[in-house]
Amino acid sequence: MRSFRRPRTRRRAAGAAASLALVALASAGCSGQGAAAQPGAAADASKPGAAPAPAASSGVLFGGDAQLTGLPDLGRSPAIVRTYDTLDNAKAFPSAEETRALSAGATLLASLGTGRDRDWASVAAGKSDTAALGFLRAVDSAATTHHLKTVYVSFSHEPNAKENERKGSPAQFVAAWRHMRRLATDARLDARNGGHLSWVWILTANGFHQSGTPERYWPGAENVDVVGVDGYVSGGCSKQASGNYVNPSKTAPKPGTVFDSALTWSAAHAPGKPVFVPEWGSVPFTGSDVRASYVRAMTGYVAAHQQIGAVLYWNDHAHHDSCDYSLGGDPAAQRALAAMGRDAHFQAHP
Repeated sequence: MRSFRRPRTRRRAAGAAASLALVALASAGCSGQGAAAQPGAAADASKPGAAPAPAASSGVLFGGDAQLTGLPDLGRSPAIVRTYDTLDNAKAFPSAEETRALSAGATLLASLGTGRDRDWASVAAGKSDTAALGFLRAVDSAATTHHLKTVYVSFSHEPNAKENERKGSPAQFVAAWRHMRRLATDARLDARNGGHLSWVWILTANGFHQSGTPERYWPGAENVDVVGVDGYVSGGCSKQASGNYVNPSKTAPKPGTVFDSALTWSAAHAPGKPVFVPEWGSVPFTGSDVRASYVRAMTGYVAAHQQIGAVLYWNDHAHHDSCDYSLGGDPAAQRALAAMGRDAHFQAHP
């Protein structure tokens, strides 16, 4: 039996449990276009969602979390960096790691979480508007300062994850998402109406494997620019009390096992919109080349599915459990990821 999970960053708590199977999933989306790194031409501001946002260079945006840049064998700078903020620390944007990424020429995929004491209903009711609008203005200003066409933002990513149940119902999430998007639109911060913000709706990949789950959390195509899916090869790591889990299998799953359902859903419900993989990764295997083979398979998979517009490797250790996705001690996997970064299909720039 297979089940799915995702890791957490330093700003997030540990994810839900995984089974002994190989795959863990998060969120992504799909496009009927070629693999454009950003959504397409600007729309009339009076019709939110009538057309995608301004296009970037062709190909796939290659990147990862802030820890990715520390890999000695990567051989290039990321084009897109995944960062995490909340309404509690929204005034601190940009953080030191966000500033470093922007100064190096990358765009961001910046999540804005609710923080400790807020739920989706209170956000939808406007009780966090000052913090939220301050954050959105700061992100838009950073794009101007660093000459970026688009910075990607996501509100309360992975709302279908178990640890987010306390924030409210799917309907309350949808209301909160729409409210946040309306704040940006009214302030003319959206890429669709003269600003720089494009919105990435992110579910865990297991959500796309569950009938009806994406629909319950879907804010509507007019409120989303990019569909996102986070997916991991985790094995039984979350069943380990401590230490670093190593998968005993001799082969890794195929990427399609993780991501096909998200691409199929996106094609049906969000045609014409790009799909991003905001987080992906693999635990180590006993076979020294198995994880590297999975990275190589991902390279081919993304190149073969042109609706995918960005892939971001999550190079970190999931906190509070033994899921270790970092590649620091795996030169073979680092070389495979570096080869992905050199591939002609992964040369989009912000």
